Amino acid sequence: MAFDYDYTGNHTLLDRRKVAFFASRVVSPAVEEQALRWAEACCATDRVVISGFQSPLEKSVFKLLLKARHPMIWALGRGLYRRYPPAVEEALAEQRILIFAVRNVCRIGWQTAQTRNYTIATMAEESVYALRTDGRPSTLEVLYRLELGCKPVRCFPQ
Repeated sequence: MAFDYDYTGNHTLLDRRKVAFFASRVVSPAVEEQALRWAEACCATDRVVISGFQSPLEKSVFKLLLKARHPMIWALGRGLYRRYPPAVEEALAEQRILIFAVRNVCRIGWQTAQTRNYTIATMAEESVYALRTDGRPSTLEVLYRLELGCKPVRCFPQ
C-alpha cells in the first residue's frame, strides 16, 4: 500500500543528516539511562533526530530535545493534529521541527506504526535502538536486524 503524507514545519530538516531513534515500550532503567545520555550528547551535534516519539522513552527523548531546542522530525502514525502543546507550537514557530503524518490511513494501529517505523528507518542515515531486555519478542528488533550492515546502527543495551 502506498502512503501519502501531510507535513507541517521546517521541510529543510529533511535535507540534513538524520538519526532515527526507536525505543521499545518497556526498557530497563539501565537502557533508559543510556538512551537519555545519548540524546543529551546528540544535542551537541548537527544531526536531526527523527522518531515517532510514541513509546514512553521516545516521549522522554522528545521532551529532552524540545527543551534543548534541538531540531527533530516527528513522524506520526496518524493524521496531523489540529493543535499542539505550547512547546511544540514554539518549535514550529522557530522552525526547529518538522511533523509529518500519513494522510490516507483509515485505521490507526500496529500496521500503521510498523509502516511509520520503516519509513523513519529509510529516511535516516543512521539509527539508534533502545530495546527491551526481558527476552520478549519485539518488532523493533526485527527492524534493527534488517538495518544491520546497511548503515551505522547502535543498540542499547551495550
